[in-house]
Amino acid sequence: METRSHFSSIPVRASLMLLMAAALTAGCGVSKSKYENITKERDDLAAQNTQLKTNLDQATKDKAQLESDKAALDSQVKEMDAKIQEQQAKEAEFKATYDQMIKHMESEMNSGKVEIQQMKDGISVNLAQDILFPSGSADLDKSGKELLLKVAEDLKASPYQVIVTGNTDNQKIGGKLASKYPSNWELGGARASRIVRLFEDSGITKDRLAAVSFSDSRPREANDSPEGRAKNRRIEIKLRPMETTQTAGQ
Repeated sequence: METRSHFSSIPVRASLMLLMAAALTAGCGVSKSKYENITKERDDLAAQNTQLKTNLDQATKDKAQLESDKAALDSQVKEMDAKIQEQQAKEAEFKATYDQMIKHMESEMNSGKVEIQQMKDGISVNLAQDILFPSGSADLDKSGKELLLKVAEDLKASPYQVIVTGNTDNQKIGGKLASKYPSNWELGGARASRIVRLFEDSGITKDRLAAVSFSDSRPREANDSPEGRAKNRRIEIKLRPMETTQTAGQ
């Protein structure tokens, strides 16, 4: 009888053990709401991580664009610096030519027959007609030729375009002279051309030379007095950089 009682108690013990394990499992488990919260936090962190990666990718692209923009700006700054240095070199070269011409023609400037001005785009030399040509003539006299040869020496050492313009007063050409120079246009042009030929003969290349006549279209003074007409009868020599000159008459 005792033996049967011992073996019959085994299933009861096993059932009790299973009930205890189930109870322990139920006691250590996670509630549904807490599980859902943990799941949401995990999903939020994953979304934040994705956003951070997106932001990082965009920041990387922005950095590359900024570096490209900086390189372009650096290139522009270098180009501007080079242009500034080139302009400064040109200005220094113009100044040297200007100073040299002032030195060579100091006496003529003191007499008021020659004016030299440094302009924004070059140098302008105004020479009174009566120190270069006899009245109504396009033939250089001796003193005029000597003066222009001094000018030519300065011009040969420079790279500039040389524009020679003939300017007259408004008095009509009459008598026998009219058969050679029908108007002041022809007389102004003949004088400018004569000087250009002298410069070419002295060694200035012809691609740097231009001869222009303005006749009486650009007076410096009113033509109603002998003094005013004398100032209007002149030769103007302009020096300009070759690359900035559009036409000889500008």
